[in-house]
Amino acid sequence: MTGGELDYNYSVTEDKGCKRIFDVEIPKEKVDEKFDEIYKMLKREAKIPGFRPGKAPMSVIKSRFGKDALSEVGESLIQEAFGEVIKDSKISPISNPVISKLDIKEGEPVKFTASVEIAPEIKLEKTTGFTIKKGSEEISDDDVNKAYDSILDMQSTLEPSDEPAKEGDVLTVDMEKTLDADNRLGDKKDFKDFTVELSKESSLPEFIDALVGAKADDEREVTVEYPADYNEKILAGAKVGFKVKVGAVKKKVPPTLDDEFFKKLGEDIKSVDELKVKIRKDLQARRSKEIQEDIREQAVKNVIMHNDFDLPQSLLDNYLNDVVEDFKRQYKNQPVDEEEIKQKYRPVGIRMIRWNLLMHEIAEKEDIKAEKEDIDKWIETFADSYNMTFDQAKQTLEQSHKVQEVKETVLEAKVMSYILDNSELVDA
Repeated sequence: MTGGELDYNYSVTEDKGCKRIFDVEIPKEKVDEKFDEIYKMLKREAKIPGFRPGKAPMSVIKSRFGKDALSEVGESLIQEAFGEVIKDSKISPISNPVISKLDIKEGEPVKFTASVEIAPEIKLEKTTGFTIKKGSEEISDDDVNKAYDSILDMQSTLEPSDEPAKEGDVLTVDMEKTLDADNRLGDKKDFKDFTVELSKESSLPEFIDALVGAKADDEREVTVEYPADYNEKILAGAKVGFKVKVGAVKKKVPPTLDDEFFKKLGEDIKSVDELKVKIRKDLQARRSKEIQEDIREQAVKNVIMHNDFDLPQSLLDNYLNDVVEDFKRQYKNQPVDEEEIKQKYRPVGIRMIRWNLLMHEIAEKEDIKAEKEDIDKWIETFADSYNMTFDQAKQTLEQSHKVQEVKETVLEAKVMSYILDNSELVDA
């Protein structure tokens, strides 16, 4: 594409993906006008020893402020020219221009190159007709009993025990490092007052095997091979040995199932049977929510898989930069590995951006809109959840600048309903 009815000469080249490259030339006349304008402004405002304000010769102004004028002219002309070129080309960038190959000299045309990204061209291939698996909503007695046992475990107290430690007990230990070939733990050798719960959910099997049967003041040797995906990265994949001295053994004592215990769990609960009824109800609600989230995830995955397009790199970069800034705000006093965060969240960003663009494309194609009554209904639900009136909820959303976010949520829900209503749900 080449510019025509403008004071600027330009051409547009399609680069890979969504990138467009503008080569722009600003004619000498415009450059001269801008230099003249800037120099006159500098002459009026500059304070030069030996001259009254506005009376310094132009030769002195140019000698003193030539570099400043060059920078000012370049910035002003590029901004003005690129704005006009964008309008003339009828191209709508979604990223700020990256300026390169700037050639600017007084008395000559200015040339520069600007690259931008545009919204991708999306051709919807398939948005409905998917087969989506729906998980079972059945809650078994075993599910209820496990949740019940978990509640008893959380409400248990710890009491000192003189008996040998067994699985389920909690130990206080001191540890001395005896093996660390890779120096994962550095110079630190002693680790005091560690708590070790002898359960598969809480501790590595090497600690359980070594400490079951131990009593207070017993010493045990343990060598731990940490899994490659261990949550403390400094130890992931390491082999470390410890001499462990047991300070105390404590056993879990289940709570007494009296009125006080049941009152903690709900005013209307007065027996184990009533507690299990509530557990089943809560598990059912959670299971239903998980199933709906899984159905939604399958639909999103299918839409993305069947509708490919070039993803603008600038959108992904903006998302990842925002994630990094969120981490910096959250962990103010800790070092943040920006590249590691970006690598970790890159797939999340790609998926989210692709779905967002496709969702809006489907909405436009199928004339799906977030109508006022849809938004009001969402706000009513929000108000009920937080025990507010409708007007209070609306005011809260407006004050926190969440209204647009609500519209997006409502629109996405309507698009998702369209996809699912026109797809097949089968029992998993």
